[in-house]
Amino acid sequence: MNIFNEVGALAISTRLQRLIDQFRKDGVLIYQHNGISFEPKWFPVIYTLHKKESLGIMELSEEIGYAHPSTISLLKELEKEGLVESFKDQRDERKRMVRLSEKARALVEQMQPVWEKIRKTAEQIIDNANNLLQAMDETEYQLKKEGFFERYKRMENEETNAAISIVDYKPEHAQAFYDLNYAWISETYEVEPEDEKTLSDPETYYLKDGGAILIALYDGEPVGTCALKRNGEVVEMSKMTVSKSMRGKKIGDLLGNAVIEKARELGASKVILYSNRKGSAAGINLYKKLGFEEVPLTGHNFKRADIKMELALE
Repeated sequence: MNIFNEVGALAISTRLQRLIDQFRKDGVLIYQHNGISFEPKWFPVIYTLHKKESLGIMELSEEIGYAHPSTISLLKELEKEGLVESFKDQRDERKRMVRLSEKARALVEQMQPVWEKIRKTAEQIIDNANNLLQAMDETEYQLKKEGFFERYKRMENEETNAAISIVDYKPEHAQAFYDLNYAWISETYEVEPEDEKTLSDPETYYLKDGGAILIALYDGEPVGTCALKRNGEVVEMSKMTVSKSMRGKKIGDLLGNAVIEKARELGASKVILYSNRKGSAAGINLYKKLGFEEVPLTGHNFKRADIKMELALE
C-alpha cells in the first residue's frame, strides 16, 4: 500500500488518474496486439458517432460528457486522422455536424470483436463486492446533484458558520471595532473627522441614544462589526465591515441579517444607510440582497457618501 492508498478520499483524483492511465496503456497494447491503429482516448467520439450516426458539436459534447473545447480538440485530431468528417446541417447551415468517415466505419467493423473481448475482460476486473461501475454511477449522480467545488464551498461555509457568533458589543471590543473599521476606510477612502469621532468613542456615538453595535466573532476573535445609530423610530446602519482575511465566507450576510433583526428589537420602523457606489460595490449588492432600496441622497455626514438606501421594517 502506497501513500495515496493510505490517505483515502483526499487522493481520489490521483487514484482515478492512475486507473485511467493503466486502462489506457493496456488498451493501446490490446489494439496493437490486434494490429489496429487506435487510441483509447478516441473511443468516446468514435463509439458515440457509431451509435448516433451524426451529431452537432454541442450535442456530441453532452453525449460524451466533455467540455466543448475538449470536444473540439478531439475532433480536430480525429479529422486529421481521417476518421471524422464535418458537414453543414441541412436545416441550419450555421450548425456544424460531424459523422464517421468511411475509414472510421471500416475501423469500427474491425474493432467490434475486440471491443466485446475488452468488455468481458473489464467485467472480470470489476466483478467484486464493490462493483466499480455501480460506484461510478453513484458518484456521477452525486456530482450531478452538486459539483465537487460547489460541495466544497458549501461545507466550508457550514464550518465557518458553525465557528461564527454574532454578539452585542462589550467594552473589550472597542479596539477591535476601531482597528477593523479604520482598516477598510483607510484602504479605500480618506478617514474623515466623523470617522474618528465614531471609532474613538462608539459607546457614546451609538449606544448612548439607544442604538446598538454587533460584533462578529470567529472562534472567539472579532472579525466583523456593524452598528446602528438611533434617531427616533429610524436607525442608521453604519460601520459594517469584515476582516479582509475573512471575506468571501458570507459573514457579511450573517451580520446584515442580525443587525436588521436587532433594529426590529429596538422598535425601529426603518433602517437607512449611506455608502459609496464605487468603493463599496460589494456592500451595496449585499444591501440589495437584504432588501434595501435606493432613495434620494439627503442628510449625510460623510464626503464619500454618494448613495442612500433604506429598508422599511414591518
